[in-house]
Amino acid sequence: MENGRIRLRSEDGELEVLEETVLQGQHYILAADTEGEEDGSCYIMKDISPEDAEEASYVFAEDEEAEAVMELFSKLLEDEGIRFETEEG
Repeated sequence: MENGRIRLRSEDGELEVLEETVLQGQHYILAADTEGEEDGSCYIMKDISPEDAEEASYVFAEDEEAEAVMELFSKLLEDEGIRFETEEG
């Protein structure tokens, strides 16, 4: 945790966690690859770690699952002035 922000690190880079939620018992996070920039890419990731694990393990959510969770995150963050655009526009 850096300056009150949670960051995920891998050999491919670093992501900042913007928000988290639970949908139908599954934990999800919204992570971005930007550091204080206005534009960047966001990723929906789901927690696949066992309940008794000391560290969380995440994978990227895909297709309909990612779309449903992104809708929820959009609603959660609309008061923050954060707007999401899909790759199509």
